[in-house]
Amino acid sequence: MRDIIKQPRAAFLLLTVVIATGIIVAVCWHSVEEIHYLKSFFPGSFTVQEAFYASGIELIKIIIISLPLVLIIFICLHLPGIFKSENIKGGQRKIL
Repeated sequence: MRDIIKQPRAAFLLLTVVIATGIIVAVCWHSVEEIHYLKSFFPGSFTVQEAFYASGIELIKIIIISLPLVLIIFICLHLPGIFKSENIKGGQRKIL
């Protein structure tokens, strides 16, 4: 943990991953609450089939919103590896 704190770039990338994951969780929770709201306030007119279709629409919304965030998480997790390269000629490891 101390290595992460000493390297501001790694701490920033970790913070970015945590924030993106938090946004994904918040969007998923909001979608569940939205379906619960519809089912609670319109119990007679909101059938099981309509709840199924509403959950499908919410799933599509989650995928659309989460896709860029998952891409950001993927880039942040693989970014430290991009800055490291090996010098094959000298046999020494070179870190940018």
